[in-house]
Amino acid sequence: MRKNVWPILSILLIMVVFVTGCSSNDSDEQTNTGIVESEEGSEHAELPPMTDEEITLTYASWQNHELQNYLAEQFTAKYPNITVEIVALEQDGWNDHLTNLASTGDLPDVFWYMGNVDIPIRNMWLGDFTSYFEADPETDQLLDTIVDKGYFDGDRKLAAPTAYLPYTIFLDENLFTQQNVAMPSADWTYSEMLDLIEEMTIPEQGIFGYNTFTKLVTMAPIVNGDSDGEFGWDGESYDMTGEWDDALMKHGEFVRNGNHAPFYDTDEAEAAFGDRELWAASTGRIAMQFDAWWTVDLFGTDEFVDKGIKWVPYVVPKGDNAQTENKPAFIDFGSISAATDHPREAYELLKFFGWGRDGWEAKLEAFQTLTREDGELVFNHPDGLPLVKDEDLWEELRTLLPDLDYYDEFLARSKYPIPLGGAAMPGFQTYLDEVYFGGEYGDVEAAVISGEVNAYDISSDLTELINQYYDQALNELFY
Repeated sequence: MRKNVWPILSILLIMVVFVTGCSSNDSDEQTNTGIVESEEGSEHAELPPMTDEEITLTYASWQNHELQNYLAEQFTAKYPNITVEIVALEQDGWNDHLTNLASTGDLPDVFWYMGNVDIPIRNMWLGDFTSYFEADPETDQLLDTIVDKGYFDGDRKLAAPTAYLPYTIFLDENLFTQQNVAMPSADWTYSEMLDLIEEMTIPEQGIFGYNTFTKLVTMAPIVNGDSDGEFGWDGESYDMTGEWDDALMKHGEFVRNGNHAPFYDTDEAEAAFGDRELWAASTGRIAMQFDAWWTVDLFGTDEFVDKGIKWVPYVVPKGDNAQTENKPAFIDFGSISAATDHPREAYELLKFFGWGRDGWEAKLEAFQTLTREDGELVFNHPDGLPLVKDEDLWEELRTLLPDLDYYDEFLARSKYPIPLGGAAMPGFQTYLDEVYFGGEYGDVEAAVISGEVNAYDISSDLTELINQYYDQALNELFY
């Protein structure tokens, strides 16, 4: 999931169904041979044993190719009877590639899917690994806010988070210093951020308060409303009144007032920067860049250092009256194939490449040692953050990041990620296509930003429609 994949930026919401204790279903897949206790003391039905037969498992994701090969080798080192075959697919048109493989009976045993979860659900790709997940002591170590993500159709675990890249707000420390404005606390609040956007807008010097890749309309419901997803999702329904409409109206105001940088490839950008196709974040005249964790790598290159730009990472600020530390995040999801001949082993492979401790130990080793033919490291910084609570993994990852306090503060506040919509919420992408970006109001965000539409006038209607789309999708896909 990277910067050129716009359809998944501000749309991803989460399907949440809370489960308590061990599964009580009587699935044929579950083999309870006893009760084991995790380190935290919770009980789990014991996982069935892995096969000792010689088997091959196929795997497809858009992870770095060298990393995939390394993890495959490490998995086989752990399970010498299992060979992992990497299925190389182009990220562009990812779900179409999976569709083609499925049509010939070659859907990988383990795969990531992209964007619209309706596609793998409708095509019945997703294998049910509920019994394994709920019997696995490692499940207790998952970050609290993602344990229940990937449950569909009641209590079936059909998908799981596999990669975590937090929303990141970068501040140009050098620009703040030049303007004699103090950097905010690591515990800054949402209102403080809005105030800084205005304070750091200096028209006479051509300085703008912020530029967006990620958006206020995604952040606000999660950090201000303690929501479990975009558009005010609370685990059962959406509510776009209150936080979503406030945020979009504020963003529109900022754009019209010149607090937001001119949009890319516009006359305004050419007038401001002398180049309509220059990325605003590379001009040295932007105080904040709303972005994602992966941009840490880019901002550390000579291009920015030589320009005197010092982008440092902050988490999305906490809501002024928030009760949680929830933060929006890009979360990739994966599953096992419903047609796999080896569901137990496929589950372990999904976990190893995704959230599992053994897999993360291998990833941390790979981040430090993998090199290209020219001897350069494959990774300049870790590719994502752990999906588990194990502090020793977080501490080792910290050693691979720049020696600045900002990174300590960032990691300490990044333990409650909230995944975004389409990859886990049935009907969400259809709602976006047919209503949010292509309905009665055209592109809702563009209409509000231009002042043609007032978000407060339409938020109730949009709330009703998105809940209808969700309910209809559940009925169509599962019943």
